[in-house]
Amino acid sequence: AMVAMDRHNDEILALVSSRGYNPNLFVRRLQMDEWKALLEDPYHPLQNRAIQNTYSPGSTFKIIMATAGLTEGVFNEHTRVFCGGAGVFYGRPFPCWKKGGHGSMDARAAIKNSCDVYFYTLGQKMGIERIARYPRIFALEKLTGIDISGEKKGLVPDQEWSQKVRGFKWYPGETISVSIGQGPVLMTPLQMAAMTAMVANGGYRVTPHLAEDADVPEPVHVPLDARALRVVREGLWAVGNEPGGTALRSRVPGAEMAGKTG
Repeated sequence: AMVAMDRHNDEILALVSSRGYNPNLFVRRLQMDEWKALLEDPYHPLQNRAIQNTYSPGSTFKIIMATAGLTEGVFNEHTRVFCGGAGVFYGRPFPCWKKGGHGSMDARAAIKNSCDVYFYTLGQKMGIERIARYPRIFALEKLTGIDISGEKKGLVPDQEWSQKVRGFKWYPGETISVSIGQGPVLMTPLQMAAMTAMVANGGYRVTPHLAEDADVPEPVHVPLDARALRVVREGLWAVGNEPGGTALRSRVPGAEMAGKTG
């Protein structure tokens, strides 16, 4: 799935879900064998993955984590965490994706290098309740309001969710996994695009739409620290433009790209 949108006016420029199907089949009377083939296709082509499927965001969730930690003042932009390739939290080791470690990381470098140990440490200091507040500020538990039907919400786990849905308490070790976008946290690709737009546009919640004349509400400013957003944007720029950035190989000559690998 892929979503491209204008961060300023919320317009969807491209929305792709693959594997797809031939829409011309539905222009005429659909044959039973054609309908059966669509339903039984193991790739589920009738699902709009961009708005109907939720996924573990993985390291792209670090955008939210960094914004949360800096906004809350748990870390500042100069706080450094040493990554030696793994960290021990709640009595068990959690590895970084880079076996040799990243060394000393501040917020900008941690985003640029996607350092797991930095975000594990931040997650431990924040705790699941404070972490959960920020995906909700980014509206991951709500529909974006896109002007086509079938949209699904994301999932933001916390203590209450665990007791209600799973029937047991939240374990601290799960917080470490959530800190890098693993565990129960889920997002749609459309929500990821809307969240990224909020970071890019200075903290305004947008309403994605496909129709040019769609009746959409005005963007809503949310309680995110402007300095935190600036630091996160600098880190996202470094991802695609500086040596060591995890998306440097995707760089397009003559174009500036900011982003986050996951």
